[in-house]
Amino acid sequence: MTTAPPAGGATTQPGGFKAVSVSFVSTRTGWVLGGNPCADPLCPPTYRTATRLYRTDDGGRTWQAVNAPPAPLSTQEGGEAVEQVRFANLSDGWVALPEVWATHDGGAHWTRQPFQNVYALEAAGGVVHVVASGPGGFKFRVLSSPVHSDAWHPSGADAESGAGPVPRAHLVLHGNRGWILFINRGTLSGARLQGGRWVPWKTPCTDGAPGGLAASTDRNLVAHCAEGVWNDRPQQDLVFASSDGGATFHQVSTPLPVHFGGDLGAATPTSWVLGAYGNDNQPQLFRTVDAGRTWKAVYHGDGQATLTDLGFTTPSQGVVINSSDGAGRLLMTVDGGDTWNPVAIP
Repeated sequence: MTTAPPAGGATTQPGGFKAVSVSFVSTRTGWVLGGNPCADPLCPPTYRTATRLYRTDDGGRTWQAVNAPPAPLSTQEGGEAVEQVRFANLSDGWVALPEVWATHDGGAHWTRQPFQNVYALEAAGGVVHVVASGPGGFKFRVLSSPVHSDAWHPSGADAESGAGPVPRAHLVLHGNRGWILFINRGTLSGARLQGGRWVPWKTPCTDGAPGGLAASTDRNLVAHCAEGVWNDRPQQDLVFASSDGGATFHQVSTPLPVHFGGDLGAATPTSWVLGAYGNDNQPQLFRTVDAGRTWKAVYHGDGQATLTDLGFTTPSQGVVINSSDGAGRLLMTVDGGDTWNPVAIP
């Protein structure tokens, strides 16, 4: 059965709005970050446009423009740092452009934070964490702050960023627990949040294999590892699951019907959604409801799209951004990831 999109839904987003990131704090209230891409193919790759921020209080049916940070949004695809919006509650939120801006009054006022070039930003358990570039750009630096203030402090979990051209980090939080993958082609390391501090953590992925993480509880973690992309192992996409907070993992499926997966979302300990390129090299979402024993394609994109910000607010409600052909579109599910529908943003 196909679930109808929220009222006001459409197959495209009018006005040329390009969604780049989404954050929900409940089934009803969320924010989407974006801008208007340049329609001229001669626009330079560093073209930047005004940042736009929209809020919904009815689960995505209607959206209203709200005050955005006074900084431009890049329209360049790819790159090292992320452009991201995250809210911890109705008052405390952050936007990375990639310089970080914080609000503690629901977006009425924004204050620039003393760092930039952020690779990941998430908030949970009353604390916000960021992975930023370290001095000289050769380290990943992890900083944390209480969500209600801008009291940033280093975690001590810095990691070498390696010699690859595109360093990335994948940060996942659930309550007071958290995990980080530090990725830069030939290197891969991790950190785990324990007792309020980030400590070194051995990831299930081998050296050089890019990957993704998702957590449905503070103990149930799922990891995706794309072997053979940046190392000499056979090419295959592997999935691992943990029920003890990442202390140990077991492999649950191999190989997957994908080429180099991307974001990963966990609705429950046994129901996961993976954004990846299918065997036709088109972007797809694949879903499992039996902890990775079988997978089903539940969404098929087109063009050179990437699927990002994949995650679940509840076991039934989830979001993802589809950047097909440079026009970012917000997709939502209300049935645990079995069907995905586009949502119109003004």
